[in-house]
Amino acid sequence: MTAVEEVDPVERSRRLRQEADLVLEETRAFDILRAYGRIVPTGSYYLDVMVYPDVDLYISKVSIEQLFDIGAQFASSPLVFQVVFEKAREVRMAGGLYLKPRIEYGDWGRPWKVDIWSLDERTLDEVIQPMYHFKQAMTPYLREQIIRYKASILTTALRTPMYSGYLIYRAFIDEGMSDPEQVTRYLIEHGIQIG
Repeated sequence: MTAVEEVDPVERSRRLRQEADLVLEETRAFDILRAYGRIVPTGSYYLDVMVYPDVDLYISKVSIEQLFDIGAQFASSPLVFQVVFEKAREVRMAGGLYLKPRIEYGDWGRPWKVDIWSLDERTLDEVIQPMYHFKQAMTPYLREQIIRYKASILTTALRTPMYSGYLIYRAFIDEGMSDPEQVTRYLIEHGIQIG
């Protein structure tokens, strides 16, 4: 039985979070990034509601050359098999740079990825505020509801639908939703492709 076939989503989430720390340690992620400034964990890793092998990090603004240097350091790890680079196209991430090391580790039906966004300090502070709010409002009950819901909508690629995380947190935490069907309707109303 692979790790992705675990029956209990809460236990799977616990194992993912534990393995995420190992992946970050094995690839020296924080050691590499610390040399370039501030590191701010975000998303499901930060909120401890992981359902697939994905870590999201923000870092201080760096140049393209520096980002490629970061990418090269990740690529030197024997676990890293691909490093993707993009320039931000979203308005809220204007001027941001993106790096995604893909990492062969564990047995989740898909490789690990680390999404690294390099943003100027003002933008970084703005985009992290909702995560601080969600973290502060998170309770053990909400955490379990969120994990179970996220696990129930995994796509055939064994991940949650693109851009759904923030809206899921908002639905459960800010909107007070608890019915999975209601949350799904909320996501669809906000443009998320389900199924």
